[in-house]
Amino acid sequence: MENIELTNMCMIEDTIKGKVLVQNRVNESWKGIAFPGGHIEKGESIVESVLREVKEETNLDIDDVKLCGIKNWYTRSSNKRYIVFLFKTHKFFGRLLENGEEGEVYWVDKKSIYTLDLAEGFNKMLDVMLSESLNEHFIRQDMSKDTWYDEIR
Repeated sequence: MENIELTNMCMIEDTIKGKVLVQNRVNESWKGIAFPGGHIEKGESIVESVLREVKEETNLDIDDVKLCGIKNWYTRSSNKRYIVFLFKTHKFFGRLLENGEEGEVYWVDKKSIYTLDLAEGFNKMLDVMLSESLNEHFIRQDMSKDTWYDEIR
């Protein structure tokens, strides 16, 4: 059986203003602009986890989340598959946290998101999250060459 680490991420969109909420992540292992999200805790449902993570990182309550894709990859070094469940919503409530432990959160124009200093590989996740026809971002490792390939379907 495969060793798996489950995570989530959520695009929160203000459809009236044409903005999305981003987080400037400060963790050295994955630094840069992305959406809020994090780990799924043992015994927690996937949807509960994204509601909790968004609340912890932004202080916003979200509702009506829709699964819009997944990102996954396997690493030899950790002997683990990582799966990120990608969600989006336009229903949010509360007062935005100004500075969180994971990084500053703020609104940006949705149309300009690709021009920001994105976390590594986040552009491919955006492709899936913003598309109506894509479902998966899979990163395949060629074991013989120790090279990584992005596949988007």
